[in-house]
Amino acid sequence: MEWYYILIIVVAVVAAFAVVFTLGPAVLIYKTAFGHRQDKNPQFKYFTPEDFDLTVEHMPVRLYGVELAANLYTTKPVEACERVVIFQHGFGAGSSSYMTEIAHFAKRGFAVVAVDAYGCNNSAGKTVKGFYAGAEAVIAAYIGVKRDERLKNKPVVLVGHSWGAYSVLAASASIKVDGVVAMSGFNAPAKCVCDIVRSSGGGLGKLFAPLIHGWIALFNFLKFGANGNIKAAKAVKKSGVKTLIIHGEQDDIVVGYKNSAVNKVKGENVTTVLLPDKRHNPYNTVAAENKLAELTGEHKFGDEAEAQAYFANFDWQAVTEEDEEVMRTIDEFIEKV
Repeated sequence: MEWYYILIIVVAVVAAFAVVFTLGPAVLIYKTAFGHRQDKNPQFKYFTPEDFDLTVEHMPVRLYGVELAANLYTTKPVEACERVVIFQHGFGAGSSSYMTEIAHFAKRGFAVVAVDAYGCNNSAGKTVKGFYAGAEAVIAAYIGVKRDERLKNKPVVLVGHSWGAYSVLAASASIKVDGVVAMSGFNAPAKCVCDIVRSSGGGLGKLFAPLIHGWIALFNFLKFGANGNIKAAKAVKKSGVKTLIIHGEQDDIVVGYKNSAVNKVKGENVTTVLLPDKRHNPYNTVAAENKLAELTGEHKFGDEAEAQAYFANFDWQAVTEEDEEVMRTIDEFIEKV
């Protein structure tokens, strides 16, 4: 047998082994990340619009042939609101997890539109599909705003946290907005998944992370086309929109500073704020972030009654305490666009 035949066989065997060795884990990881819904934690307390005396109005927003759960929040007549804020949530309980922030912007005099992404909280969908689905929700909400006679001529600013930060950055390439605020966002979706695998999977995670990157990117493409792998930096460069990016240096969720939006999104239109003492929720005080770490950490309860008592007596107000300086920075940015 000629040597090049042997080489071809060896290469084919290695390639086949690589596919079998990496494809299965990649499919499992993708399904674990996106193959289910994101809903409220039944043990947690979520603040409501009534807690902040907000006026709530349903807003028609459709995606994938279904209506997403979207609301317009205000504290004064819609016509009197000078700007519109479209607020996009991160992974978890949808917009319900951000009612304190929604209320803050509404009380500042903005008309706030918040939408639950497909497969999240009060929206339909059996799965969240993937990271770009958040951007699709933002775009759908923007279309809803432009169809509203009271809102369509007002400046629009996108605000998002975590997954929502990536969503608003990515969406800015497809819609014409006046500003973007991204808190704790990542740059490249496939890289973000791999970073999480690397940080949480121990030795195996470090081994598999670089091997599955191509598969994750392929799955994103199959779900969303070219947009499935759009990078935040490319989207902002394309849009040229005024952008404020806020990130905590101690962030342990958007792991790998190299892939963070604050590191990658650059330009004369971009302002970055890096906070040395903050983690993944930089809009909250350090004390609130510490309280959140306590809430989401591991708990060992003797029985169900003990668990219920813990959550019933937890200081939910303390875990949502906002950092006034950070919120003022965001307010001033929005008011200048």
